[in-house]
Amino acid sequence: MSEISADSIESQKPRFLQAFAALKDRRMLAMLLLAFAAGLPYGAVLGTLNAWLTTEGVTPSTIGILSIITLGYSFKYLWAPAFQTPKFIPFQRLGARRSWLILFQIPMAILLALLPLADPVNNIGFVAILALSIALMSATHDIVLDAWRIEVARSEVDKDLMAALYQFGYRLSGFITGFLALMLAARIGWSAVYIMIGAMMALAAIGTLIAPEPDAGINRDEERPSFFTSLSKSIRQRATLTISTGWLIAGGMILWFMTEALILNTEPSARNFVRNQGPVIVGLTVLLPALLAAWLLYTFKVKATLTPADSKGSLFRALFRAIFDPLMELIQRMHWGVILVLLLALTYRFTDAVWGAFAYPFYLDDRFGALHHTMDDVAIASKFFGVLMTIAGAGLGAVIIAFIGRMPVLIAGAVLAAATNLLFADLSAGGAGMDTFLAFTHLDTPLIAFAEWAATISPDPVAPDQGQRMARLMMAIAGENLAGGFASVAIVAYLTSVVNPRFAAVQYALLGSLTMLLGTLGRAWLGEMIEAEGYYTVFIITFWLGMVAVALSVIEAIRRKMNTQPIASS
Repeated sequence: MSEISADSIESQKPRFLQAFAALKDRRMLAMLLLAFAAGLPYGAVLGTLNAWLTTEGVTPSTIGILSIITLGYSFKYLWAPAFQTPKFIPFQRLGARRSWLILFQIPMAILLALLPLADPVNNIGFVAILALSIALMSATHDIVLDAWRIEVARSEVDKDLMAALYQFGYRLSGFITGFLALMLAARIGWSAVYIMIGAMMALAAIGTLIAPEPDAGINRDEERPSFFTSLSKSIRQRATLTISTGWLIAGGMILWFMTEALILNTEPSARNFVRNQGPVIVGLTVLLPALLAAWLLYTFKVKATLTPADSKGSLFRALFRAIFDPLMELIQRMHWGVILVLLLALTYRFTDAVWGAFAYPFYLDDRFGALHHTMDDVAIASKFFGVLMTIAGAGLGAVIIAFIGRMPVLIAGAVLAAATNLLFADLSAGGAGMDTFLAFTHLDTPLIAFAEWAATISPDPVAPDQGQRMARLMMAIAGENLAGGFASVAIVAYLTSVVNPRFAAVQYALLGSLTMLLGTLGRAWLGEMIEAEGYYTVFIITFWLGMVAVALSVIEAIRRKMNTQPIASS
């Protein structure tokens, strides 16, 4: 009788039993803490910062332009190749991945504490420089963290569980940068709030110290198949120069627009930037590399082979292996299915990404159909109750994935994320639909009672209909955040399943970046549309745009059922 390995027996257990067993591993605790560290700077420069700017009287169009600093998250794949096989390891005892994690965590903690020293009314450019620095370091931290998460996973169940824990930790950080930040800002000011966030960032770095370092062999060039030797020198150099030039042009276009808007104060049109230059940026940074990689693969019929390490350190060799090998491997493995993957990555979180920068203005402002709530209202409804709902949604997504798999959850997440835009459209129009729903379900009584109690601790004047207004807001946020948490787990688990661990840094950075790209580019345009048309119209538009992701998710599920997805091997 042949001997059956422990791993084989483990893999035969139901998915949910494997998930519960994996929770005992220190990798999971490290994942939770590291995700918390990843979420703090993102929340601080996208959410908390926008709340601060709104209370200072900064307009939605300026906030929309300023939020373009988060393009660092959308274009992090441009410098992800430098972290695929790090040549420089800052702290040898920690290893490559952990060294770079902590090297970004500590400076971010310091800059977060310094951010409120800037004056957003008279010197928005300085605010932008500090926030941009934090965003770029945070995006690079995400590259390293995503690579670590995929490289230390030992099974498909590990990948799904770590995707869920990533969302838990990320959303928990939203409690700090949201509920706690808003409650404290109304009482002790924004400076103390940002010092607190910086201190939390420093404490979260403990996750780096308890995290195991991935197997070093997975990141050595000589252990990773490459298409480099299958192509002639001239072809390799031309392809590398083409992509490098395109990325430099796209980066220059974004930096020039931000310079005009935030430093030179020439007030460029955000709508024209998105309409005219947005497609060029996407083409140069996403479509051109993908098409060129496919052309090289199918025109020259190349195959990946193990290639000895390069002792001379050729720049072209390093760039080719860092940029083209991950793309060509993905295309060769998935064939035409890679088109669906890229489209899903681009569109799945569009409504969330484009809306995120305007959540606080919508809740706090009194213009353009906004709700004009107090900071305490928003802290309780969005950043306490809402964060709990997001965590519940992530937990629900993780449980359902454990039982029925990724694709049904991916479709359901896309439907829910699109539909919840209609809840906010109703609020902007007066909330008649929400009032009817609350009365029908009898949820209005407990929610109004809770809102009236919460009003007793608020330092702000309370409106006569405060209870009903808060009940509407809490119900809408509950639906949106449940859907958001559910969809987040679905897309992270799906994209993780597509990535080859040997190319984790570049492949996941590319796919993960695309989930934010269209939404981030659209924020400046959306800010102008809010001022011209109002929030109601914008929410109707984002609902219909969200249905694109629903259609693509259904098509991808059918494709996988008809042609089983090849699993990326390590």
